[in-house]
Amino acid sequence: MLLSDFLDALYEKVQGLGKHRYWLLLLVLVFVTITLINGLGIVPEAPYQRLSQNPFTTRTDIHFNNYWQESPLLPIIAFYLDLTGTITFNALTFAIILAAYTLFAWLTYHRWGPTISLIASTLLITSPLTTILLSWLGTPDGLTVALTIPFLFTRSGILMLFLAILGTANHPAFIIATLEIIILRWAAREGIKFRHVLLALIGWIAGYGAVKLFLYSNGIGVVSRFDFMQLKTMSEWIKMNLQILPISLFSLFNLHWAVLAVCTIMFFKRDRRFFSLVVLALLINYGLVFFTLDTTRVFVLISWGVLITCLFHAYKLASSSPETDSLHQKQFLQALMLVSIVSFFSPHFFSWAGEIHVSPFYKIIERLMQ
Repeated sequence: MLLSDFLDALYEKVQGLGKHRYWLLLLVLVFVTITLINGLGIVPEAPYQRLSQNPFTTRTDIHFNNYWQESPLLPIIAFYLDLTGTITFNALTFAIILAAYTLFAWLTYHRWGPTISLIASTLLITSPLTTILLSWLGTPDGLTVALTIPFLFTRSGILMLFLAILGTANHPAFIIATLEIIILRWAAREGIKFRHVLLALIGWIAGYGAVKLFLYSNGIGVVSRFDFMQLKTMSEWIKMNLQILPISLFSLFNLHWAVLAVCTIMFFKRDRRFFSLVVLALLINYGLVFFTLDTTRVFVLISWGVLITCLFHAYKLASSSPETDSLHQKQFLQALMLVSIVSFFSPHFFSWAGEIHVSPFYKIIERLMQ
């Protein structure tokens, strides 16, 4: 009974906050809190920051064995903005992350309203995606997320084309993330037509071609994903993934697995095709990250959009529930609110090369104590 009273009070409070003109400031406070809890870290060896100092060079010491040239967009942007120093480059990547989350909150507000914007934005900020972005500043991941966000909302094929070119030039994971969002939005009857798929496809091909042309024109070779997979035997990959399997799987979405469970349990019978596609997409994504060292990072980078699209569609189904009034919608939102609150207290960690690593909060404390 106490939990029921708490959720009822919380529901009324969140709805009231959503109507307040300063609701975005609340999300800023949430982001600052999570940043303090998580801590900030820089990607080891700073390959992209070093690359930004001269993206057109063929020096392997700058290119980190040339592998990182698959993602030339962020270093090129930093190069032309003259933000190539350690502080300025990482400040740029942090600013991109903050801008991306602001864009998500604003677009969600205008598409779904203030209440779901507050809830969905809080869930995104408290997700493992944020843990990865803040723990590894200096990667193209924040820009990948920023370029992916409009795919959750837009029905403009031209915008999809433009973003597909930029996103693919920034990181190849963008293709998987946006393809799955498009498929799920089509299944959810969100106005996605064949022309959207066609224009996005043209954009992915053009972006990938632009990267290859950039590499070829600068005489740069790149280690392919297939070559990388062959660096380990199948038995080594299996051993690496299985030795901490339960906690590694948990790290992929952390407590936000509960969001997927709530959406599926409450609405699977209403749209079996959509939720079956959600599960299938996540299974495919795990199969892809099975052959990566940065398991949590790659999974959340290509899967966070699947979870958010699932949340939006479930909200639409809850809002149009034939059974009632607003009871179904209220129960759904209360469940999401509970998950978002508990997520503040969940451990922040990620799986890397078959090992668990905590967020850099404790490293910052150690440095302050020295």
